[in-house]
Amino acid sequence: MAEPKTFYDEMPDVSTLSKLYYSKDAEGTDVTQICLTESIPALEEAPEQITGSAVDIDYEFSRPGKVKAGTIEVPVYYTHKQHKWLKEIERQDGYFFVKYPDNTAPQGEQPLVKKFQGNLVTIGDELSDEEWIKDTITIYRTSKVEESYEQFPSAE
Repeated sequence: MAEPKTFYDEMPDVSTLSKLYYSKDAEGTDVTQICLTESIPALEEAPEQITGSAVDIDYEFSRPGKVKAGTIEVPVYYTHKQHKWLKEIERQDGYFFVKYPDNTAPQGEQPLVKKFQGNLVTIGDELSDEEWIKDTITIYRTSKVEESYEQFPSAE
């Protein structure tokens, strides 16, 4: 019998340098970083559970159902100029990209990039030191989240 495959020889390279970007199109031709995110929460939820039972068994069974539409709340810090830009793109359909840190990919390969369609609303949160504006952007996701290991789009 063959030995089971393990990944004990690999350790994840954890980092908080994941970045959130916005683009008006799916190709990311005008991709712009939404900078200084405090955290990037889960982009999707597990599907709802659908349960069933039968008269000839003494337990219930379940299957994954549909994924509920949800919102993604991202706390961010902005300057005046960046805040104005967010207000300009507010409620417009666009594409969001989450790029994982380069150092999480093996040498010569691209890191994971997650992409989804949606629109955002910016809500003022609090003022903080150094005249930065702390906002919460709420992203209303309108598509499923796609994963890719291809080259990240560039605005150049």
